[in-house]
Amino acid sequence: MSPDLYLCPCCAAHLRVPPELHVMRCDNCSAELAFIVAGGVSGLALLPPVGDVPYSTPAQRDARRHQTFDAGALLASRREVLLQRALRSHARWSAVFVLCMAAVVSVFAVGIGGGRELFTGAREHQEVAALAMLGGMLTLPIVAYIALYFQGRSRLALEQARKWSP
Repeated sequence: MSPDLYLCPCCAAHLRVPPELHVMRCDNCSAELAFIVAGGVSGLALLPPVGDVPYSTPAQRDARRHQTFDAGALLASRREVLLQRALRSHARWSAVFVLCMAAVVSVFAVGIGGGRELFTGAREHQEVAALAMLGGMLTLPIVAYIALYFQGRSRLALEQARKWSP
């Protein structure tokens, strides 16, 4: 009897999966897949890439040989690892964005203060005031662009977290 035919969830390639195989790689796209049977329905699920597989000794392999393999638990643990990574990345990029927004506010304040001093201040401070206003006007778009870049990175990390959330 030939093994059942299943579709790869990534590339939709037809794969023959023998019943004793629990984790495999797709021949077409090299995606790591887990064979899951739940509620009378069987299929292949994409395993999120977590990184390198830790080294296992022959004694560890023998100990695992007597345990039943649960592909659903493996899939859930991999998703949890990726979800935690994505949430940490989101928090980091959000913190950098807040710092950049503080820099935007401070550059804006320096430019406004320089303009105010230029138009209403004493004549001996006009050169410094003009320099502060010009520096604020030229620096503000650059700092704002950098802040928006970090906000985009934060949103991208959040989308990555939503992708792997159950």
